[in-house]
Amino acid sequence: MRNLKIEMEYDGTDFYGWQYQPDKRTIQGEIERALKEITGEEIRVIGAGRTDQGVHALGQVANFKTNSLLSVAKFKDALNAHLLPEIYIKEAMEMPMDFHSRFWAKGKIYQYKIMTRFSPLKRRYWWFVEYPLDIKKMEMAMCYFIGERDFKNLSVSDGNDTIKNTICRVEDLSIKESKGDIVVNIMANRFLRRMARGIVGFLVDVGRGRFQVADAEKIFSQNDLKGIYFAPANGLCLVEVRY
Repeated sequence: MRNLKIEMEYDGTDFYGWQYQPDKRTIQGEIERALKEITGEEIRVIGAGRTDQGVHALGQVANFKTNSLLSVAKFKDALNAHLLPEIYIKEAMEMPMDFHSRFWAKGKIYQYKIMTRFSPLKRRYWWFVEYPLDIKKMEMAMCYFIGERDFKNLSVSDGNDTIKNTICRVEDLSIKESKGDIVVNIMANRFLRRMARGIVGFLVDVGRGRFQVADAEKIFSQNDLKGIYFAPANGLCLVEVRY
């Protein structure tokens, strides 16, 4: 038995997220299908995180265990030959048997892209915001999210489980603006479901005047904050999983 780690990128537009779902097209499901075609084994792939429907990845990581004797290089090539072009395996490597892509991860970096000038060529990967945005106010609101905070008001349950630990540590949060394009980078030790999209959605609402900068503190001080808008999935990309 071997434990292999793979790093991949994918366009999540036409998938129902990472996690396997019967009768639905998912990233995990496609990789497991390809592995069965290659090895003949029923293999469960463990992802470092579960990206939502429509979310993309440049550096998603997963691992799986197999009895196959194929070299890691041939595994990489075989997977890419069996996968659709929306998914590409960038690297494969052998790992210790106790390696776990999710439990060993020390943090993740997500990037969110916003365009304020519509471009049809970017519509699959950028959120078009037609309101004027005050970048200075957005930057002022960012400081409320840095550090260890309870992000329960910026997350949602998937309906199948209850989130027990909603404390996350955001280590870095930045905004870069150039010619109407805005890129938000978020680095944290862990992310709750839709947390990155909640942070971006709130910052945009501050930028367009729906919320004030000081309203950011209410996210963490009120038990049930109404009116939080989650940014659309298509602008979000998992850039890196840190080990």
